[in-house]
Amino acid sequence: MPAPPIDAPALESRMRAAWQAAASRFRAYHLILPGSPAFVCKTDACEAACCRVFSVAMHDRDVDHFARTTGLQPVQFLELEEGQPVRLPLAQPYLLARDEGRCRFLQPAHHCGVYEARPTACRLYPHFVVYWNVETERPVYQSLPPLEAAAASGPVVPLLLGHDDCPGFTGPPLAPADWLHLLRETDHLQRNLA
Repeated sequence: MPAPPIDAPALESRMRAAWQAAASRFRAYHLILPGSPAFVCKTDACEAACCRVFSVAMHDRDVDHFARTTGLQPVQFLELEEGQPVRLPLAQPYLLARDEGRCRFLQPAHHCGVYEARPTACRLYPHFVVYWNVETERPVYQSLPPLEAAAASGPVVPLLLGHDDCPGFTGPPLAPADWLHLLRETDHLQRNLA
């Protein structure tokens, strides 16, 4: 069954109001609304901070997808300790292997060498959805309402954010339909991380 329609202008208005209180807590991010520049990966201008600064966490589904897509065994692409994949006590217990302070699969021209196999965290970046409670002026991380319910009304407002360090926000302005698709897809990927 398709998701119910979201009233884009009404949600945009709610997001703008919520962002006034939330912005100071998310200084490394900006709010993405209809008309914001779309993300276009700019490998020529990119320092690949996402692939060097961050360790990429992976859940079991990511590990399975990566192995199927690349034909590699987990010991060939996960961080290891004593020859076995490191397993952290987290929802995403594995870490993608790093060499010399960067993702093992980052190519010299900042291209991903395993793009089709990339983990969910890489598929999300540089976008992120924060659910913001306008009454408590705090983010909500548990017992999230469905996106469509939060978009329509209530104290919890979804905020679609972009990471400021990424140089790729240079594409054409997002049309409302494209913006809603991006919001839904980002929310879906994030919810599947748990």
